[in-house]
Amino acid sequence: MLAVAGCHLVDQRDFDRNAGRKPQPPAGKFVAFAGPAPLLTITYTTEDPPYADELAVAVKRALALKPDVLFTIQALVPLAPTPQLQAASLHVAAASGHDVGEAIIADGADKGQIELAVRGDPEVHVQQIKVFVH
Repeated sequence: MLAVAGCHLVDQRDFDRNAGRKPQPPAGKFVAFAGPAPLLTITYTTEDPPYADELAVAVKRALALKPDVLFTIQALVPLAPTPQLQAASLHVAAASGHDVGEAIIADGADKGQIELAVRGDPEVHVQQIKVFVH
């Protein structure tokens, strides 16, 4: 028998050196989906930030584009070290969110177009109110 050195059977690896291996996706930057951007964000670095004019413009524009728009108001507070402090800051944030809701109604929306949510958020460092439209 003759043995031929250096010969091999032709297979897929002759045409594609990665044949038979698990595919490796190209490395790229990870992009997290953060969801829709808010229509308006009010940051309470002062006790009563001026937001009425900017809110009125945003609400009127949203109502002009979609008359049955739903305004979702998210009142966010930083996490507090105790449950009592957290409850107090949530109560203050709820009152602020209610005021923003009343301003949206004054700018032309119906009461049924307002939705309010209040929660603690580890990402925020001062109270914030975010207004989303749906």
